[in-house]
Amino acid sequence: MNCRIGLTLCVLGVAAPASSAPDQSSAAGFPRGQSRPVTLTIESPDAGVYRGPLALTRWPLTLRLEARHGLALLEASETDTRREAIVLHDPDGCIDMRHFPLEQPGLPYEDCAGPDERYVEFTTERFNSFDREDERAGNPILRAALIDQPFEPGQLLNKPYLRDDRGRIQPVPRPQTGEALLDGYGYGADDDLPGLVILADIGGARVFDENFDLVPGVVRNLAGFVNTVSVELRTRAGGPAVTATMHVLAGLFEPLALFDLDVDAQGADFLRRLESGPVEAFGFLGPPADDDALFRELMSTYSPVDLTLRAVLVEGAAPTFVHDANGDGRYTERDLALMGYVLLSNEERLRLRLEVDALITETSQGRTCPPRSLIFRDLDGNGSSGEIGCSGSGGAARLRRVPR
Repeated sequence: MNCRIGLTLCVLGVAAPASSAPDQSSAAGFPRGQSRPVTLTIESPDAGVYRGPLALTRWPLTLRLEARHGLALLEASETDTRREAIVLHDPDGCIDMRHFPLEQPGLPYEDCAGPDERYVEFTTERFNSFDREDERAGNPILRAALIDQPFEPGQLLNKPYLRDDRGRIQPVPRPQTGEALLDGYGYGADDDLPGLVILADIGGARVFDENFDLVPGVVRNLAGFVNTVSVELRTRAGGPAVTATMHVLAGLFEPLALFDLDVDAQGADFLRRLESGPVEAFGFLGPPADDDALFRELMSTYSPVDLTLRAVLVEGAAPTFVHDANGDGRYTERDLALMGYVLLSNEERLRLRLEVDALITETSQGRTCPPRSLIFRDLDGNGSSGEIGCSGSGGAARLRRVPR
């Protein structure tokens, strides 16, 4: 291993691939066998396995990105941030990383003709969250882009908004994104792993207008909700690996549902509009005994949820929005390629059956609240949604039933 000080460059003792001739079938220009030089796997929950049911919140999503033929690790410190990178390909055998970071080019490490390296940017980060300012590590441009955009009609925004019954425009409450806090957390490309794309066509990841009407053909990138990024200098396979972990919060992978409990129509107890679909009428199976039972019955109309989640790494900075470029109704690596992005990894797919997470009140003094992805709205135009807030005094113990 050869490490140079200053802008720290660690050259890994990794054997070069047997053939360094360019793969003519790969427009990316990596050596043969390395057209996608990063292997992406989903470590948790069980990768590629259909499991269920699983509580919608407080589960880990852990991604591992291994660069088996990675040549070097680079750490660059700028005035107000720290950036890192894995060198994936060096055609002339002379590592010259003056082109990283892009905002502040450094000096060449060797007497090279010029930089020709291909790399993936990352930055080790202890923890990002909506309620704490970022450590100022990572890509500052992407960190600033993760600040919630204010509402502007007709525009693609990195935050979903809805009109309430008084005509006011309100942000969708879950998942929480920190508003104007410079937290490196929210919808879009992650400042600590800029090339990561996480896709799920559900809830706030979908794009809809203030009236909950769907904007077709586009979803938001969820990679900005990654909390922790760490790196292994050298794995058993011989190269470095990056691990990205997301602690899934309420609302991130939950469908959005509008409910109206004050209904004039005969034969209907409540109305529901799920995921920008049509307004549908429902009747109670029996009179709910309390608010907890009421919320359970409302949520039972759309739980459990079958979720397909996809993750892939692209070169450079990933987009905030991914468009259905091939028109097949899905959001996949093919759409990213058609949008002009170079794919650095395989696309990994995870299918889960998720059960809406309802807290059960354990004592009569407990506090029962509707989940934040359950939103009350007047759907029949009679001026009232029958909204129910939190009930009880709070502070009581609560129990999560183990899903059957």
